[in-house]
Amino acid sequence: MPNAEKTKKRTCGTTAFRVALGGICAAVCLLLMFCSSFLPGLSYTIPVFAGVLMVVMIVETDSQWAIATYCAVSLLCLFITPNFEASLLFILFMGYYPILQFWLSKQKKKLFVWLVKLAVFNAAIVIYYNLFKLLFPAMDMLEGTEFFGKYALPLLWLEAEICFLVYDKFLALVIEVYIGWFRKKILRRK
Repeated sequence: MPNAEKTKKRTCGTTAFRVALGGICAAVCLLLMFCSSFLPGLSYTIPVFAGVLMVVMIVETDSQWAIATYCAVSLLCLFITPNFEASLLFILFMGYYPILQFWLSKQKKKLFVWLVKLAVFNAAIVIYYNLFKLLFPAMDMLEGTEFFGKYALPLLWLEAEICFLVYDKFLALVIEVYIGWFRKKILRRK
């Protein structure tokens, strides 16, 4: 094995590398989450992109470091990000789901995988909805849906399920591109 490959293997496995990568990913996540405060139309999109950085952590290090980075960003997000809606989305679902999906993608039983995915997403949506109502009682999440009457909440729930399926497919593609192309062609890692 050439010396460059030995050095690269040693560098990627060190604690210093993992801490540095975790710090960089956390800083970029926090920067993105902070941007959600002055780009309010992106309150739902920015937590998605911040969560994608957890893919980098789990692929380059392991799940423990990815979870530690997620926890650090979640805690700091509460203090730094003025947009609590985006922070709640990151904390309750978008931040840890890439780690969960990476783990679930290795499972063989597809029915089990989809049951877990849907259960986690629906639990996160229920908690998000109730926390939002508790923290922001003056704001109505169903504002603008009066036309649908009693069907407004079920229609929003159906829309959320469709968005989740699109998000899950997007995340699977991001993981595939990161591992199959970016790591090999740009980072020159196997």
